[in-house]
Amino acid sequence: MKPTISAVRFLPASAIDKQQGLLGWVSAELAGVVRIDGLVLRRTLRNEIRVFPPERIDRGGRRHRVVDVIDARLERAWEAEILVALKAQGVLP
Repeated sequence: MKPTISAVRFLPASAIDKQQGLLGWVSAELAGVVRIDGLVLRRTLRNEIRVFPPERIDRGGRRHRVVDVIDARLERAWEAEILVALKAQGVLP
């Protein structure tokens, strides 16, 4: 499956959250048929800007991805498309 991301939207984080590396939240359409909301845009400790899937935390404090892409290469390709879209929108340098 060829990566196809469209309709990328961005909601910026607060100044306090930005101090912790959270830049904001992203939603995007995948192949024109699925919208994924709650993607997290974050600056990592290595100063990389990454997109992470939404997660929920269970009663035991364990994190579980709400959306889990089975193919890691495809997930990175989608992430790259989202980052390109955010750069085109002026959200990222």
